[in-house]
Amino acid sequence: MHYICSVMNTEIISTSDGSYTLRSEYFGETYHSINGAVSESLHIFINLGLRNFKDSEISILEIGYGTGLNAMLTFIENMQLGNKIKYHSIEKYPIAESDFMEFATRTVQITNKISDKTLHKFGNGWNKEIEISDKFDLLKQSVDFNEFTPDRNYDLIYFDAFSPDTQPEMWSEENLRKIIDKLVPDGIFVTYCSKGIVKQTLRNLGLTVKRMPGPAGKRHVLQARKNAPSDN
Repeated sequence: MHYICSVMNTEIISTSDGSYTLRSEYFGETYHSINGAVSESLHIFINLGLRNFKDSEISILEIGYGTGLNAMLTFIENMQLGNKIKYHSIEKYPIAESDFMEFATRTVQITNKISDKTLHKFGNGWNKEIEISDKFDLLKQSVDFNEFTPDRNYDLIYFDAFSPDTQPEMWSEENLRKIIDKLVPDGIFVTYCSKGIVKQTLRNLGLTVKRMPGPAGKRHVLQARKNAPSDN
């Protein structure tokens, strides 16, 4: 069943794992995989990214807040990991709060681990830091990535923009450089896109890149670490 949303000509569609995603008519792409929105996010951003940290103070940058799915799954997973997280996400085209709640309620019901009150925190309050819990602070910034200048360091980057075919400027070396410059030594960068040009750009920027098995419907994804500076 499809549910039409009001912003950016998007619609909520069901995916193969029973969760939901949005499809953007404007970009002609879905925000997450139709082969399973939740399972894709868990595999790429949680398994290959967040689970490298436990009982630590970490800062996460997400490029492409979209539906908020990655942020919500990070919050849920961190209940077990016990990190103190500063989560900073940017999005040029925020979806309306009513559309967010329609999506989030349908999707997060699968986990039954976030209250409606907490869901509202993930959907509103743009451009200011919000305390979701004593272990999770969220800053959602409405800004064009091309104009974004990060002002803090990050331990983990989730890169979840639309594809290079749709938004090539998002994947340019110039844009990636400004966030990778803020990635701490041995920090982790994860993305669903494993195109050769993306891998080479990340290597040019000083990351050690691994092509990892992908979730359902995708052969490979990328996990990369920032090389520590040499002592020489």
